[in-house]
Amino acid sequence: MNSNLTSVIPIGRAWVLSPGLLVSARSMAESKSVLAAGAMWLDIKEPALGSLGRPPLELIFSILEMDIPEGVQVSIAGGELNDWTLEFDFQLAAKLPARAYLKLALAGCAGSAWKESVERISRALVRRSQLILVHYADTALSRSPTWQEILETTKSLGGKFVLIDTHCKKSGGLMDHYSLEQLEKMIHDAKQLKLGVALAGSLKLAQLQSLSKLQADWLGVRGAVCQDTQRTSDICLDRLRQALSLISQRPLFGS
Repeated sequence: MNSNLTSVIPIGRAWVLSPGLLVSARSMAESKSVLAAGAMWLDIKEPALGSLGRPPLELIFSILEMDIPEGVQVSIAGGELNDWTLEFDFQLAAKLPARAYLKLALAGCAGSAWKESVERISRALVRRSQLILVHYADTALSRSPTWQEILETTKSLGGKFVLIDTHCKKSGGLMDHYSLEQLEKMIHDAKQLKLGVALAGSLKLAQLQSLSKLQADWLGVRGAVCQDTQRTSDICLDRLRQALSLISQRPLFGS
């Protein structure tokens, strides 16, 4: 795990690790706003197409041609594995620049031979570590693989990160499916395998400080920083700045 991917925040005489903020943008204008606000992970996604809605290829590559600071992480929402085709594999996976991560979700894949397909996509990337597999907290509803399967497959593929998200937004957010204690244990399991963890899933601004007490590397938001907290609305700069402020002001453990 690259320690430079999380920020270090001084609190009195103590220094504590703070998770970075991953913000999903759906357009060129929103991407520019996210970068200008100081978020350290830009995620490109079309929220109207689902939890990991895949944006148009033209938009993806236009945003990737922007002058994105070297220290900013970049990812693409690749959609659901079951929606992939050979043609799309070639256009996105094979052409994706080495710095960009590809997030891939697995709804409907439980009990199937999904690992073979994931490995094929991983081999098509410039770096196999670019692939980020998603664990859906609403596992039964999404019929997706277990957390342990996600961890083991990511490790076997040489991945760096795993993402915990929710599939059906009507079934509630991340905290409706997992407690802080459960998330802490899951993060610990990932760290034992030297994997970074991003938490997402309809996170609310009011939850960011409590979630930032965990050892997750990133907190992912979309709806929380949009107008009227609707994930398909435009990003609200005031809410985005508030989110950034909340995770950089978390209290020291034990205080």
